[in-house]
Amino acid sequence: MDSLSQIALGAAVADLTLGARIGRRALFLGAALGTLPDLDVLVPYADAIDSFTLHRSYSHSLFVLSLVSLPVAVLARRLMPLPDGRDASFGRWWLACWAVLVTHPLLDGFTLYGTQLFWPIPVPPVAIGSIFIIDPLYTLPLLYGLVVAWRYRSRAQRAHLFGLGLSSLWLIATLVLQQVALERARRSLALEGVDAHRVIAAPLPFGVLWRVLALDGDDVLEGWTSLFDGSRPVRFERVPLGLAELGSARELPAVQRMEWFTGGYVAAREQGENLVLTDLRIGTSRQPIFSFSIATRLASGDTGYVSQIAESRDPVIDPAVLGQLPRRLLDADVHLDTARPAGTLPGVVN
Repeated sequence: MDSLSQIALGAAVADLTLGARIGRRALFLGAALGTLPDLDVLVPYADAIDSFTLHRSYSHSLFVLSLVSLPVAVLARRLMPLPDGRDASFGRWWLACWAVLVTHPLLDGFTLYGTQLFWPIPVPPVAIGSIFIIDPLYTLPLLYGLVVAWRYRSRAQRAHLFGLGLSSLWLIATLVLQQVALERARRSLALEGVDAHRVIAAPLPFGVLWRVLALDGDDVLEGWTSLFDGSRPVRFERVPLGLAELGSARELPAVQRMEWFTGGYVAAREQGENLVLTDLRIGTSRQPIFSFSIATRLASGDTGYVSQIAESRDPVIDPAVLGQLPRRLLDADVHLDTARPAGTLPGVVN
């Protein structure tokens, strides 16, 4: 989730568990610790693929954060003494620090990016994908609780319980809405005779409009569904992944790493002499957000590639598609289809 949501969540959790003992200082402690796991973005990695796939790994591991919470609690207690000598037990300090640290990656797991909650165990990242990375319906209740808790300390616990309760209810609601979108997608795929597997659905903010993807052999099917579509079937477009044509290049570590990290939702294409990988889960097929140059063709007409230091490519932003999104919320006949920018992805097969 976005930094504001993590700060608000951390501050609410810390104040709820520790605020009665140390007052408003708990808000500052929670806000600081709520951002701590994301500081891994400051770590220099070997290349762009490592930076992309190692974000939300060790710094978001429930095991690592549980261990780190102990020295963090010791340090926080020493750095935040109360002037009148009042204090909370170390157990209370540890509980607050641990709760703030672990709720950060748990919340991130509800987004689609991929959070390695169980690092270093080599299991796929958790990417539920039921909530957009910025969702005011989740964040605003937390901020309301923080404002009330700051101004009226006697109401702090009730305010946080109210804010956390509403935000948690919205998280649960997104899971229900996601199942509605997935069920519509599966019915539509069945009507077209497509036995697709690994269907995912990710929302825009507020959980009304959902983008659904399904792997079907060497292609991915992309469609949109709105809660206002009723019984209208989902209209899909077929996007070739381009991986089948890679040959031995599919054994490149960057390709294997991206396939693992995205759950197979990765496309490959040539751009000039460069081999480019794109995460299809985030953005759209016409507006890829995360793309990486990972290899160079050996020679003209040669099917082999040589690895290079992976480099990020600029995201593709199509204002025409963005402008169509509000209309698509209410009108299933609005087709999010504009001319594909040259060289972004393989052509769409309808």
